[in-house]
Amino acid sequence: MDFSKYKKLEKQLETNSFELNFGTLDKTLYWFSFLGNIAIIYFSYYFFADVVNSIPDLAGIKATIFLIFAVLIMTGYELFKRFAFEQFITGLFKHKKATAGLIGGALAVVMLTIGSFYLSLNGSHRWIDRSTQIATTVDQTVSTKTDSIANYYDKEINFYRNQPARTRADRKYRDSIVAVLQTTKDQKLASVENKTGLTIQTQVNKNEENNKLLVFLTFFLEIVVLIGVGFRGYYTLGAYGETKDLFSTPKYKQLEESLTLLSIIFVKGKKKKNDTLMNATKLKSAVSTQKLNVTQKSLKDFYNLLDELEITKAETRRRKIYNIDYETAKKLVQQAFID
Repeated sequence: MDFSKYKKLEKQLETNSFELNFGTLDKTLYWFSFLGNIAIIYFSYYFFADVVNSIPDLAGIKATIFLIFAVLIMTGYELFKRFAFEQFITGLFKHKKATAGLIGGALAVVMLTIGSFYLSLNGSHRWIDRSTQIATTVDQTVSTKTDSIANYYDKEINFYRNQPARTRADRKYRDSIVAVLQTTKDQKLASVENKTGLTIQTQVNKNEENNKLLVFLTFFLEIVVLIGVGFRGYYTLGAYGETKDLFSTPKYKQLEESLTLLSIIFVKGKKKKNDTLMNATKLKSAVSTQKLNVTQKSLKDFYNLLDELEITKAETRRRKIYNIDYETAKKLVQQAFID
């Protein structure tokens, strides 16, 4: 194992950092939850499409405009649901007790989730439900097969019925053939209907299984959205609490002070590389003007830090310049205290 890989594992396994340990999980769940919202909107579209098809007056461009409007409404609905649940989770972990606001927020989230679940579930049923198509296909198949069988045997029966029979034996023979043909016709028609009935039942059973799967899928999509949004709220509070604790230590107070001085000495980024460095007298005057509690020793340590990080360099014995730009300098200072 090389040294860089070892240091990466050391930081990952030995550093007890909430933000470091759960950052990737937070991003994965949060962005994956948007896929759940998109799928819910997609399924809901078929609910509205079915409603539009059932209204005779809505056709053509009117129907298209209505469906676009419905999709936009569902998009706003899903975004509002996300916002409401994230606020609820944040309030829950922040207050850690039941309040009137939290109870109201919980009821609002439940109602929004139920509404979303209803629309997407019904829409998905309309999207995958093939009952009407099955019935139409079966009717056409049965009609084609029965017509073919009936036409064939009717021709045969008519042919034998029209045959002349001079004797009683001839008539009896003719009638027996007609009877056999009629029985065979009835048996074949019944066989077609029985086979078709089995096919229908198989397709209906499959359709019912698909519907059950859709219930699970729609429920799963709602859970994905709620977990992604909820964990984001929990992660935000956890990362904030951890950062707040870190920034209350002397080390990070010194970082905050150094970044403030860096902003002053770079004049909030106006100073560029190779410009003349602000001298200590001017920096002290600026600190005094802004009423910052910075000691002479802190100013000296700050200038030493600039030299150590090579943010500044001596061009001559009496002239120092900025060696890098403000943004790069800020990153170097942060790394010096955090790493």
